[in-house]
Amino acid sequence: MEFVVNKVMNIDKDAENYRKKTEELLIEKKKELDEEIKILNKEWEEEAKSFKKRVFEEKLKEAEEKANIIRNEKEEQINNINLKYNSSKDKIVYEVFHKIIDSL
Repeated sequence: MEFVVNKVMNIDKDAENYRKKTEELLIEKKKELDEEIKILNKEWEEEAKSFKKRVFEEKLKEAEEKANIIRNEKEEQINNINLKYNSSKDKIVYEVFHKIIDSL
């Protein structure tokens, strides 16, 4: 009988030790997972920042290219207007001068 009681006590001790080791292992694994989650979150934040920066730079480049195209078009239009003005200036002055003279 004493043998059985000792055996039950030993099984109970083993079960308690197993439970404690399991709890310690769970705590350790939870810490590892928390650390891994923290690392993954940090990587995700850095990747998101990098993505935002890349998109911003692409959009900025596109905007600069469009601005250059518009600037070039406007310069060309101004040059065309100046050319037309310079080619017509003498004629306009001549016609206005003659109208003034004719009206006198």
